[in-house]
Amino acid sequence: MDQEIDLEDHSSEIKTKSIEQTLLPLVKQISTLLSHRERSICSERSIRVVARVGQAVNVAIERFVTVGESIADDNPEIKSDLYQACKDARVAGEAIESLCEKTLDDSITERGAIARAARCLLSSVTRVLILADVVVVKQLIFSKDKVSRSLCRLENVTNFTEFVKAFSQFGGEMVELAHVTGERGGDLKDERRRAQMSAARQVLERSTMLLLTSSKTCLRHPDSETARQNRDTVFCQMRQAMDLIHHVVRDGVDPPAPCCLGEDEGESLGPVLRTLDSLVEMTRLTTETERLGQCLDTMVDRTQDFTDSAYTPHHRRENILSLCHRIRNHLQDLIRVASNPDHGDSYSPSSDVEQAITQCLQATRDLRLELIDTAGEQTGELALVTRTGHELVTDIRSSALAADVTRLEEYSDKFTETVDHILEICKLLRHMAGTESLQVATYHAEYHLKIYAPQLVTAARTLADHPSSKIAKENLEVFADMFQALVSDITALCKEIMDKERLPDKHTYMSLPRPGKHGTTNKPLKAVRLNLEEQEKIAKAGLEMKLATNEMEAETEKWQKDQSEGGG
Repeated sequence: MDQEIDLEDHSSEIKTKSIEQTLLPLVKQISTLLSHRERSICSERSIRVVARVGQAVNVAIERFVTVGESIADDNPEIKSDLYQACKDARVAGEAIESLCEKTLDDSITERGAIARAARCLLSSVTRVLILADVVVVKQLIFSKDKVSRSLCRLENVTNFTEFVKAFSQFGGEMVELAHVTGERGGDLKDERRRAQMSAARQVLERSTMLLLTSSKTCLRHPDSETARQNRDTVFCQMRQAMDLIHHVVRDGVDPPAPCCLGEDEGESLGPVLRTLDSLVEMTRLTTETERLGQCLDTMVDRTQDFTDSAYTPHHRRENILSLCHRIRNHLQDLIRVASNPDHGDSYSPSSDVEQAITQCLQATRDLRLELIDTAGEQTGELALVTRTGHELVTDIRSSALAADVTRLEEYSDKFTETVDHILEICKLLRHMAGTESLQVATYHAEYHLKIYAPQLVTAARTLADHPSSKIAKENLEVFADMFQALVSDITALCKEIMDKERLPDKHTYMSLPRPGKHGTTNKPLKAVRLNLEEQEKIAKAGLEMKLATNEMEAETEKWQKDQSEGGG
């Protein structure tokens, strides 16, 4: 169903890197102009150069708003707001040109006027760019809605002729959706949103072949309940992935659907421990301690994935429980001394407070070490467990082809146990993941393994019921490929997460966020492909801004050269 775009959701925050990069050169040029006006003495030559820079700014803005108005004409839902933003930008650009042409002494009034015009210009240009971005969002949601409608048609076909026609249309629409979501995902500033978009795109891509074979199997064997289970599961996963895409594009302004992927991504232990350390350190400055108790309860709750795991050794379980008890005792001591009136009137904490803080931080550090060691022991078994899983897939395939139901069920039970072991390892990995992108990737790998591994067994049961069916055999092979792909993802994530944990000074990092990009991958940004006309307009807007920026930079370089040569 088509979605209306609420302009208020796009009114302030810059959420894409392309908008940010478009604004930076303009900010630089305006800062240069303001810096000039801060000088008390300027040569006539530098004043003339400043006038040319101001003129270049205005020319650039005029070109920019012309394209903006053209976009507004083609999009009635943003026309009024976009025209107003273009008008504000044009007025501000003209004001800056006029002020830069003045040769008056540097007065407070003039500096204030330039500052106000600069603020207005940046605000209005930002507003134009964000409103134009609504067009991109609208096109992406439109593409997603087309795929959703095609899925509904595919779900209701009753013969192969209809299916081939519907799947052909679906394939073309999926290509378009993959393109626009890929561009959007690479442009998002927020690390978690980028990771969510990547995860959603990946499951859509991988599930497309599953959709093909499971639907064909269901059409070939319409009375097979297991074939229908396969098909219905794939449809459900693809719809959830599209719900997540919608959620990311709308940046969470819509509440997630009841089964929306990603709503439990953040439930990992690492961020809780970092928050607890921060709250402990904040007791030097505040007597507010209510959040300490809440954070402690959350921490204890999430350590249960370690202590409740059947694969955690008894001594590790006892150590974790003991450390949680130790942290609770130290926090109670800290709350008691921090709440003492004798320690509440100074920003210099007493020795008792400092000692309590040190004890708390040491206890959480020791807990981290124990959790890392516990996770390390379990992840060390991952290679053997996954090898067992692949061997069992081979056995399941053989027994299904032989229609040996007894052996099939025996191997299926062992396979289920193996998958459960992998899922337990995934839980610990998610708690150890040090970045949002790794947390999201691990969550989705775990989630889809939990969903799709049982479907491999279901596909095998269909083949066992129809051992001569080529499409049933092909369907099982595709589900086996999905299992292998997910296990490969988990193995790679395991290596990356645990390698980061074993780096020197890693435990300091877990308390204090490390600067940098946290392992994200930067990809070159491209113009988002809408229809040809819209693409040309947005590309023209970017080109005009870039050309004008080059002109302004050239003028600025001349001016700065004059300043250094003339000392004025």
